[in-house]
Amino acid sequence: MVILLVLLVLVVFTSVLRRQVSRYVERPLVESVSVAEAIASGDSNRIVPRAETREFDQLATSINRMTEQMLAATQSRMRVEKLATMGRIAAGISHEIGNPVAAIANYAHVLRMRTADVPGTTEPIDALEREITRIDRIMRGLLDYARPRRLTPKPIAVDAVIVDVLRLLADQGLTRRFRITSELEAPGGVVYAERHDLEQVFVNLLLNAVDAMDREGEVVIRSRINEAGAFADSIEKRRTDPAPQRWAHRPSKRALAWLARPESPSRFLQIVMADSGTGVAPEDEERIFEPFFSTKQPGKGTGLGLAIVASTIENLGGTVWVQRAREGGAAFVILLPLHGSGMRSVVPESTASAG
Repeated sequence: MVILLVLLVLVVFTSVLRRQVSRYVERPLVESVSVAEAIASGDSNRIVPRAETREFDQLATSINRMTEQMLAATQSRMRVEKLATMGRIAAGISHEIGNPVAAIANYAHVLRMRTADVPGTTEPIDALEREITRIDRIMRGLLDYARPRRLTPKPIAVDAVIVDVLRLLADQGLTRRFRITSELEAPGGVVYAERHDLEQVFVNLLLNAVDAMDREGEVVIRSRINEAGAFADSIEKRRTDPAPQRWAHRPSKRALAWLARPESPSRFLQIVMADSGTGVAPEDEERIFEPFFSTKQPGKGTGLGLAIVASTIENLGGTVWVQRAREGGAAFVILLPLHGSGMRSVVPESTASAG
């Protein structure tokens, strides 16, 4: 009787143990292997589900993070290749179209002088010259995007550049209807760059924010120096927020891929420019940095401003992405290696400046 009871206990124990092993070991292991094989076969959308044990849950998190970084790196490489190709095409188009546009502008000027006394000719000639000016602006943007030039970078304090850009746009009256708040907390945020390039980056972002807000709104510019080790899990809190309030900002896949590169710095400069405008739709968050892609109404943008921002930041060894802002609109986040961090920008011959 005792032997039968012992055997029964052993059978029950073995059955329970098999179920536990199957639940906590075999199943998550099989799922991890299956997802890893799918990723190796090119299915980068597969993710490992959360596990019930700490070890397998950490494994699932690591595999999913690796997949995100691989996908972001692939997208970044494809985008760089697309930008380089676009630059070569843009240079050719600008040259071929620029000459006839200049000729049309001259003929329009002659036409205005010869018909100065003819009623009803002023309005159509004004419209003609306005459209010629628009084409010229597009051509100049193309050349700025596609034209290589000799660079003479040097250490630049980014906070000082932002202050000068804010003053410049305020003097021109472009930001007078908007509330501009600057929280610049990186006086030591020095990067190796050309000042003109950085000025163009912040001018483009500020004008983009102004256009998104139309008549009134708020723009907040923040800068800080971050440690790479803590960035992925960081919780950003603005100094003007109420004490109990905390804001979680998970870095984008693009940022995680940038941080995962062997040459990424241990400390970097982070700049955030947020507005209270219409924001960017999730499906457009990557496309918005492509040349000629614009969410503005026809005739109000060339679609080159943010493409120039992205190419400039990447040429400086950094990365940029857009996310939803707590102000309600779009928040553009820039990460740049600090001067002396060991990470140098590389400007390809076919890559444009941010002129």
